[in-house]
Amino acid sequence: MLIHFLQRRAKVELVSTLFLLRQTQRESTSGRRFDRLVNSVPLWLQILAVLLLTWLLVQPRYIKAKSTQRIAIVLDSSASMRVFEKKLASTLQSEIRRLQGNAANIEIWLMESDPSQGKIYQGTSVEDMLKTLENRAPHSGATDPGNTLRVVRSLVGSEGAITYITDTPPESAPPYNASYIAIGKNTDNCGITGVSFSQRDGNLIWKAIVRNYSDTEQQRNWHLETADGRSKQQSLTLSAGGLATLQGAFPSDQPRCRIVLSSDAFDLDDSLPLVRPAPKPLLVQSTLPKESTRLYDKLLSSFPNLKPAPAEGAADLVITSTATTPRRSHLIVFPQDKASNRPYLTGNIVATRHPLTDGLNWQTLLVRATIPIPHDQSDDVLLWPGNRPLIYLRTHPPSGNKALILNFDIHQSNALKQPATAILLLRFCEQLRKEKIAPESRITETSEPLEVTRRRGEKASPLIFTSLALDGSVLATATVPPHTALISAPETPGFFTLTQGEESLLTSAAHFADTREADFSHCATDQLPASTMATAVDRHTRDDHLWRIWTCMTLAALLGAWAFSRSASTRDH
Repeated sequence: MLIHFLQRRAKVELVSTLFLLRQTQRESTSGRRFDRLVNSVPLWLQILAVLLLTWLLVQPRYIKAKSTQRIAIVLDSSASMRVFEKKLASTLQSEIRRLQGNAANIEIWLMESDPSQGKIYQGTSVEDMLKTLENRAPHSGATDPGNTLRVVRSLVGSEGAITYITDTPPESAPPYNASYIAIGKNTDNCGITGVSFSQRDGNLIWKAIVRNYSDTEQQRNWHLETADGRSKQQSLTLSAGGLATLQGAFPSDQPRCRIVLSSDAFDLDDSLPLVRPAPKPLLVQSTLPKESTRLYDKLLSSFPNLKPAPAEGAADLVITSTATTPRRSHLIVFPQDKASNRPYLTGNIVATRHPLTDGLNWQTLLVRATIPIPHDQSDDVLLWPGNRPLIYLRTHPPSGNKALILNFDIHQSNALKQPATAILLLRFCEQLRKEKIAPESRITETSEPLEVTRRRGEKASPLIFTSLALDGSVLATATVPPHTALISAPETPGFFTLTQGEESLLTSAAHFADTREADFSHCATDQLPASTMATAVDRHTRDDHLWRIWTCMTLAALLGAWAFSRSASTRDH
């Protein structure tokens, strides 16, 4: 409207209209292609005023040469992200470009959501960061990114930008003012979930479960591989969300084999490596009188992984009624009393809090007051009926051997009919078996913490972790200090052994069994953009310090146009 008021007032002049009619007729006949712009000072001053006013309204800002935007990207470490790794590079490039905003420079932290895996990259180059992702193969289970987001918030500060990249939209916004990008989608997947073994006609039979995680029927092929070749390929049809069972005999002449399912987008559960399971045995010997051998036979037949000692002195555990000090081996002591008319013990039975007695009910136990075995102050009493220690645990410090002493005649009680007695003895045998240093063979899960009993101390040899191929050839080896608290199975399916010096401790096959990561039904594409704050704009840019000059020039142009218009109007009058 201000430009309109600056126009020159039209001049009224009385003339004859005949010559105007003749001019109109000529223009109507020929027409005009272009009206020539009438050059005038007010026009150019008005155009200058409009341009200056537009510049002021745009409020231009200039990037500060030394401004730096701190950016932290947290990548979901779960195994399901393997399917969407191809989308990761383009997503990172566009997100970093957007998070950089008006800053001249960037500083990037790239982290895994699994805190145990640490930092992937720190620097200022997007190209170098992308190179670190070329061989990335996430393998973890479902992880909470909260701990890592807390760490990166402390790294980038309150004004830094944080983005969490995953394949499944979280139920709520991430903490610590972080945004997220979900790059997943519903993907069909079939995989092997687990395996069990049984004996049939002298053969070891394996049984594997295959699951279809998708909502449509799926067709798959499978075969069994050994070092000598593979079996005939067989077809498998899986209904939507259905399960199927595969089974067969473990090859008698092979120490290893592998079940292979036809591949799909998620590769970790398409194969199942197998070794013959062979748990550590606990060698048992009995010195009980002949009338009590039934008790020894019952232990051997009822408890798993117990075997008779091949020779005297080779036993890990001795069942006895006389010895009470475990010098050479572990002991279970069942003392005997020839007298049969002793009274029953009275009083409340109190169990000490101990792993061997947790959750057991002893209130229905009836025991006669047979001749007791004196106990030491260093013994761990597990059961008290009044003031008499009924069951206690004795340790021989020089050897570390243990003795479980049932301080009553078990044949003159109802202890053999009590479930608590059987569970107590089973727990003690299993504890001894786990503490035994001996070779064993078992199936494990990927990244599973391994409970491996090994020699410790200053003179103990280091552990050797060896990855094997199907034919037994060595793929890789690693040395583990003997005092390492946590040893884990490999991150990907495969065969491995664990040895210490000349002793073999574990032979195993690791398989992927995390069904949560194999299910892609909840994966989707979604985004919660990072918030932009005015403080970040002020920090990375500066305003136009000449805005006062532009304002004065605008006013001068407007006044000049008005003055020229007014003087021209006066001259015309």
